[in-house]
Amino acid sequence: MAIGDKLTSRDQLYGRDSADLLARTLYGETENDSSSRVGVAYVVMNRKNATTGEFKNLNTVEAVVLQKNAFSCFWDSNLAKCLAPNTSSAVWKNCVNIAQNLSSFSNPIGDKLFYTVTSLFNNLSYTENGKLYYKFPGGRTVQITSKVALGAHTFFNYI
Repeated sequence: MAIGDKLTSRDQLYGRDSADLLARTLYGETENDSSSRVGVAYVVMNRKNATTGEFKNLNTVEAVVLQKNAFSCFWDSNLAKCLAPNTSSAVWKNCVNIAQNLSSFSNPIGDKLFYTVTSLFNNLSYTENGKLYYKFPGGRTVQITSKVALGAHTFFNYI
Protein backbone atom coordinates (compact mmCIF):
# COMPACT_ATOMS: atom_id res chain seq x y z
CA MET A 1 0.00 0.00 0.00
CA ALA A 2 1.57 3.23 -1.13
CA ILE A 3 0.47 6.64 0.06
CA GLY A 4 -2.12 7.95 -2.37
CA ASP A 5 -2.97 4.62 -4.02
CA LYS A 6 -6.17 4.92 -6.03
CA LEU A 7 -9.06 3.41 -4.09
CA THR A 8 -12.55 2.59 -5.31
CA SER A 9 -14.60 2.59 -2.11
CA ARG A 10 -14.81 4.10 1.37
CA ASP A 11 -14.19 0.66 2.89
CA GLN A 12 -10.68 0.66 1.43
CA LEU A 13 -9.77 3.65 3.62
CA TYR A 14 -9.88 1.48 6.75
CA GLY A 15 -6.55 -0.05 7.75
CA ARG A 16 -4.47 2.45 5.77
CA ASP A 17 -1.35 4.10 7.12
CA SER A 18 -1.97 7.20 9.28
CA ALA A 19 0.15 9.40 7.00
CA ASP A 20 -1.90 8.27 4.00
CA LEU A 21 -5.19 9.06 5.74
CA LEU A 22 -3.95 12.41 7.01
CA ALA A 23 -2.64 13.37 3.56
CA ARG A 24 -5.98 12.44 1.98
CA THR A 25 -7.79 14.53 4.59
CA LEU A 26 -5.57 17.55 3.98
CA TYR A 27 -5.95 17.13 0.22
CA GLY A 28 -9.72 16.99 0.43
CA GLU A 29 -10.18 19.70 3.04
CA THR A 30 -7.55 22.25 1.93
CA GLU A 31 -6.84 21.61 -1.74
CA ASN A 32 -7.15 25.32 -2.56
CA ASP A 33 -5.97 26.71 0.79
CA SER A 34 -2.37 25.82 1.53
CA SER A 35 -2.13 28.37 4.35
CA SER A 36 -4.61 26.48 6.55
CA ARG A 37 -3.29 22.99 5.77
CA VAL A 38 -1.06 22.61 8.84
CA GLY A 39 -3.90 23.90 11.02
CA VAL A 40 -6.24 21.20 9.73
CA ALA A 41 -3.56 18.58 10.40
CA TYR A 42 -3.30 19.80 13.98
CA VAL A 43 -7.09 19.62 14.41
CA VAL A 44 -6.79 15.93 13.56
CA MET A 45 -3.94 15.49 16.05
CA ASN A 46 -5.73 17.49 18.75
CA ARG A 47 -8.77 15.25 18.39
CA LYS A 48 -6.61 12.11 18.36
CA ASN A 49 -4.85 13.21 21.56
CA ALA A 50 -7.99 14.42 23.39
CA THR A 51 -8.48 12.83 26.80
CA THR A 52 -11.89 14.36 27.57
CA GLY A 53 -15.00 15.38 25.65
CA GLU A 54 -16.45 14.00 22.47
CA PHE A 55 -13.12 12.89 21.00
CA LYS A 56 -11.64 11.12 24.04
CA ASN A 57 -12.08 7.64 22.56
CA LEU A 58 -10.78 8.47 19.07
CA ASN A 59 -7.13 7.68 19.60
CA THR A 60 -6.02 6.97 16.02
CA VAL A 61 -5.89 9.14 12.91
CA GLU A 62 -8.22 6.63 11.25
CA ALA A 63 -10.83 6.93 14.02
CA VAL A 64 -10.68 10.73 13.86
CA VAL A 65 -10.81 11.32 10.10
CA LEU A 66 -13.30 8.56 9.31
CA GLN A 67 -15.68 9.47 12.14
CA LYS A 68 -19.14 9.90 10.62
CA ASN A 69 -19.72 13.46 9.33
CA ALA A 70 -16.47 14.74 10.86
CA PHE A 71 -14.62 15.80 7.69
CA SER A 72 -16.55 16.86 4.60
CA CYS A 73 -13.96 15.35 2.24
CA PHE A 74 -15.15 11.90 3.33
CA TRP A 75 -18.83 12.58 2.73
CA ASP A 76 -20.19 10.56 -0.18
CA SER A 77 -20.64 13.67 -2.33
CA ASN A 78 -16.95 14.63 -1.94
CA LEU A 79 -15.33 11.22 -1.56
CA ALA A 80 -13.94 10.74 -5.09
CA LYS A 81 -11.16 13.30 -4.61
CA CYS A 82 -9.90 11.56 -1.45
CA LEU A 83 -10.13 8.09 -2.94
CA ALA A 84 -8.05 9.04 -5.97
CA PRO A 85 -5.86 12.10 -5.29
CA ASN A 86 -3.80 13.56 -8.09
CA THR A 87 -0.53 12.17 -6.75
CA SER A 88 1.57 14.07 -9.29
CA SER A 89 0.26 17.47 -8.17
CA ALA A 90 2.19 19.91 -6.01
CA VAL A 91 -0.80 20.09 -3.65
CA TRP A 92 -0.74 16.32 -3.02
CA LYS A 93 3.03 16.32 -2.51
CA ASN A 94 2.68 19.13 0.04
CA CYS A 95 -0.11 17.25 1.85
CA VAL A 96 2.07 14.13 2.05
CA ASN A 97 5.03 16.15 3.33
CA ILE A 98 2.91 17.67 6.11
CA ALA A 99 1.35 14.31 6.98
CA GLN A 100 4.72 12.57 7.20
CA ASN A 101 6.56 15.40 8.98
CA LEU A 102 3.90 17.18 11.05
CA SER A 103 6.06 17.35 14.16
CA SER A 104 8.50 19.58 12.28
CA PHE A 105 5.75 22.16 11.63
CA SER A 106 4.82 24.55 14.42
CA ASN A 107 1.22 24.32 15.58
CA PRO A 108 -0.55 27.52 14.42
CA ILE A 109 -3.89 26.74 16.09
CA GLY A 110 -3.03 25.63 19.63
CA ASP A 111 -5.68 23.37 21.15
CA LYS A 112 -8.46 24.04 18.61
CA LEU A 113 -10.68 21.06 17.80
CA PHE A 114 -12.97 22.51 15.11
CA TYR A 115 -12.74 24.54 11.94
CA THR A 116 -14.85 25.75 9.08
CA VAL A 117 -14.49 28.07 6.13
CA THR A 118 -14.18 31.61 7.48
CA SER A 119 -16.99 32.96 5.29
CA LEU A 120 -19.34 30.31 6.71
CA PHE A 121 -18.18 31.00 10.26
CA ASN A 122 -18.82 34.72 9.77
CA ASN A 123 -22.27 34.08 8.26
CA LEU A 124 -23.34 31.70 11.04
CA SER A 125 -21.88 33.45 14.07
CA TYR A 126 -23.25 36.31 16.12
CA THR A 127 -22.50 38.18 19.33
CA GLU A 128 -25.02 38.39 22.13
CA ASN A 129 -24.39 39.88 25.58
CA GLY A 130 -20.69 40.14 24.75
CA LYS A 131 -20.38 36.43 23.89
CA LEU A 132 -19.69 34.93 20.48
CA TYR A 133 -21.98 32.16 19.25
CA TYR A 134 -21.79 29.89 16.20
CA LYS A 135 -24.64 27.89 14.72
CA PHE A 136 -23.40 24.70 13.09
CA PRO A 137 -25.08 24.23 9.69
CA GLY A 138 -28.25 22.28 10.32
CA GLY A 139 -27.39 21.84 13.96
CA ARG A 140 -26.85 23.28 17.36
CA THR A 141 -25.65 26.69 18.47
CA VAL A 142 -22.53 26.85 20.64
CA GLN A 143 -20.64 29.52 22.53
CA ILE A 144 -17.16 30.08 21.09
CA THR A 145 -14.42 30.17 23.72
CA SER A 146 -11.46 30.79 21.41
CA LYS A 147 -10.82 31.14 17.71
CA VAL A 148 -8.08 31.87 15.21
CA ALA A 149 -8.40 32.64 11.51
CA LEU A 150 -5.79 31.03 9.28
CA GLY A 151 -5.98 31.11 5.51
CA ALA A 152 -9.56 30.59 4.40
CA HIS A 153 -10.52 28.75 7.62
CA THR A 154 -11.44 29.69 11.17
CA PHE A 155 -10.34 27.27 13.89
CA PHE A 156 -12.23 27.30 17.16
CA ASN A 157 -13.28 25.71 20.43
CA TYR A 158 -16.60 26.04 22.18
CA ILE A 159 -18.47 25.19 25.36
